[in-house]
Amino acid sequence: VKILDSKGEIIAQQAVSINKHQVQIPVKNIHAWSAESPTLYRCIVELGEDTFVTNFGFRTIRFDQNNLYINDQKVFLRGLNRHQCYPYIGYAAVDSLQEEDVRILKEELHVNAVRTSHYPQSQSFIDACDRYGLYVFTEIPGWQHIGDETWKQQAIQNTKDMVLQYRNHPSIILWGVRINESLDDDELYAKTNEVARNLDPTRPTAGVRYLTKSHLLEDIYTFNDFSHHGDNKGALSKGEVMIDTHHPLIISEANGHMFPTKSFDTQARRQEHALRHARVFSDAMADHQHTGVFQWCMFDYATHKDFGSGDRICYHGVMDSFRNPKLAASVYASQQDEEPILEISTSMDIGDYNAGNLPDFYAFTNADEVRLYKNDQFVSEFSRSEYSGLKHGPIRIDDTIGKLLLENENFTSKQADDIRKCLLASKKYGSNLPLRYRLLYAKMMFQYKMKYSDGVALYGKYVSGWGSDSITWRFDAIKNGEVVKSIIKRPSAKLHLSYQVSRTALIEGDCYDMSAIRIQVKDEYHNLASYAQLPLNLITTGPIEIVGPSTVVTEGGMTGTYIKTTGEEGEAILTISTPDCSAITIHFTIAKEV
Repeated sequence: VKILDSKGEIIAQQAVSINKHQVQIPVKNIHAWSAESPTLYRCIVELGEDTFVTNFGFRTIRFDQNNLYINDQKVFLRGLNRHQCYPYIGYAAVDSLQEEDVRILKEELHVNAVRTSHYPQSQSFIDACDRYGLYVFTEIPGWQHIGDETWKQQAIQNTKDMVLQYRNHPSIILWGVRINESLDDDELYAKTNEVARNLDPTRPTAGVRYLTKSHLLEDIYTFNDFSHHGDNKGALSKGEVMIDTHHPLIISEANGHMFPTKSFDTQARRQEHALRHARVFSDAMADHQHTGVFQWCMFDYATHKDFGSGDRICYHGVMDSFRNPKLAASVYASQQDEEPILEISTSMDIGDYNAGNLPDFYAFTNADEVRLYKNDQFVSEFSRSEYSGLKHGPIRIDDTIGKLLLENENFTSKQADDIRKCLLASKKYGSNLPLRYRLLYAKMMFQYKMKYSDGVALYGKYVSGWGSDSITWRFDAIKNGEVVKSIIKRPSAKLHLSYQVSRTALIEGDCYDMSAIRIQVKDEYHNLASYAQLPLNLITTGPIEIVGPSTVVTEGGMTGTYIKTTGEEGEAILTISTPDCSAITIHFTIAKEV
């Protein structure tokens, strides 16, 4: 038996008797595995001509009433649920696509955890979680149904198989030993807990339920909390969910079917979708009663007849089926400080809103503040977020007039402020102005000697913008006093295609290799053209072929495709084209595994 470190150097080895079932090998100066520092070791077992190799890591897990500790460091699980499905191929994804999902979770969405709902997933996916550093909650397969005694024995066997097959993965920190969303069955779940604990006493058990006050046989109460509906608190308290509140509580699902949102829905719905994700996370983190949150879910997915939107697609994801981000993805992406994030929840096009009135909107960012400019003239700065539980909560932008009246008109500071309040109130309430604003309008007319026509002119100039020259809005994200990212919103005159490719160097081994291509339509200011529904032609040359149709249509300004190798080595090209946009060519190199 040999133990190798991350550099491939042998740090311990020992000859053991083949009659022993367990052996202890002392290893010194180890580096613990965590999501922040995913240090892996390798164990090589040689018996005659046979060799077995497995990767593993050193780390500890413990929990108290409200917290989970990895290597004695408190960790709040910020995660998403994931099905292992893909357009056109279902669950039949090669290793490189499985790894790409982990990379997206870690490097684009910046979560620290994932739940493999509702079944153990590909070993290559979990391998990648080990390498990239993602905490994993995995569970036995099933959904709601509990069958007869033979069925129950299979569930117990599934628990045994899951633990034996996956227990060397340091990324796995929770064993799910209940059938997802099933009713209580104390006899069955006493046995599944016993099996998991006997085979692996180092990890806590959990079991996903939608029931409050459910019998808790596991170590951690994992609960699908669908209580949030937009204008209430984001999460139920421990006392509302659990009988015994001395155990940790994790939200295993939230949102999802409560507010399905398509990438091509209205801006208002996409904003609300993102805010609901933010509210659940914020409130669960702020109450100090939750150990983590896994919201539903990473991406849209194919489903059965009951759950889709008539097309058998569940639009529950923070990404579309091809892993293109919706606005809600920025809630997750912004909870870090390594990469500047700035997304604005509106295009600033008033035609997308009732009566042409632009409502309050949000900046999803990890910056300290956002500064707004209109035609390069400073309007105002915004920094306050009502999502206090988040490290970087969405910032409400509720004033598109700001200092413009004071700078551009012959008003005193007090007059400009009163007029600004009235104009913004008129935008928000229309003819149903609250009394305080009616009184303020009266003050403007009698004290400031303004006429009704003056107010109408100011409204047209600073609020509606109808008939004016095109307006350029600029949003600057400010971090430590510096501009780290800017977004320009302006009426678009030209579109172009943009893409992201998972890999361009493909390796054929025992199986063909694949690459995922995410395609977006953007304007000249690099904003997503979210209502663009363009036909795209996909053409390949060389030893690759398209998986799926060769003509696709963008939805929400986004789509995707996959290519796979054909058994030959060489150079290949994928060309993506649509009328009135420059074509994209992506070059690939295909080689055989050595």
